Amino acid sequence: MSMGAILVATDLSARSDRAIDRAFELGRDLGAAVKVVHVVKPEGHTGLLEELVESRVRETLPELGEGAEILLPEGSPPGTIARVAGEQGAALIVAGVARFNQISDYFLGTAVDYLVRHAEVPVLVVKQRQRGLYRRLLVPSDFSAASKAAVLAAARLFPDAAIRVVHVFHVGFEGWGVADHVMEETLARAEGDMAEFLASSDFADLNPGRIEGVLAGGEPEVALGKAIEAYQPDLVVLGTQGGGVLRQLAVGSRASSLLSWVRPDTLMVRLTEQTENP
Repeated sequence: MSMGAILVATDLSARSDRAIDRAFELGRDLGAAVKVVHVVKPEGHTGLLEELVESRVRETLPELGEGAEILLPEGSPPGTIARVAGEQGAALIVAGVARFNQISDYFLGTAVDYLVRHAEVPVLVVKQRQRGLYRRLLVPSDFSAASKAAVLAAARLFPDAAIRVVHVFHVGFEGWGVADHVMEETLARAEGDMAEFLASSDFADLNPGRIEGVLAGGEPEVALGKAIEAYQPDLVVLGTQGGGVLRQLAVGSRASSLLSWVRPDTLMVRLTEQTENP
């Protein structure tokens, strides 16, 4: 499979090791080059410092990373990483949940929010230690174009993985004794929407049986949490549009609203011209 480079970000902390290991495994599996980026402070930058920093970055790389290209741009980490990804023609940004600087700006927060809003390619947030390739993907869906882009990006990046699409539907005032016919109509509408979504011609090239749809009723976060617990996915894939993350799930407008409690590694796919028409 031919694709652009994988760009993995590191702040040289131990938690960045998980992202680095995952990036190089993906690079080997996909036949993609892996480039390592570490953002340095603009002040006091010299050739000698660059040599030392590059040496430290190389010390963190696995055997697969021998000879990998190291990028040491200057600037603010989130914006600089997004910019470098564009300049390098990256197909994927990989990062961990380690702290990026000394001002408590954790990657699982403002930095990832920035990347999701500005990067033109998917962002893989690595939380767990590597235990093999991603084989089971769970994609929460509201049947929007952003959700479709998430499925397509996941299928392209992980060609051998099974994909479960989960749609959370909620009946208002359910605890107040909603009439049976209202429940039945809501379920029937959700089933029809799921069938239409999965029948999209955009998914025609996926292997038969690779993608399945599941409906989950209840409060959005609770229902999604139960779906994750039941399926035990290796990776959760979230489609986003602008700053919003699956608005129908009602989990807030920031990417970190879901990232803060979803335990598996998480792929964030922002709807752009590139992800909509790969």
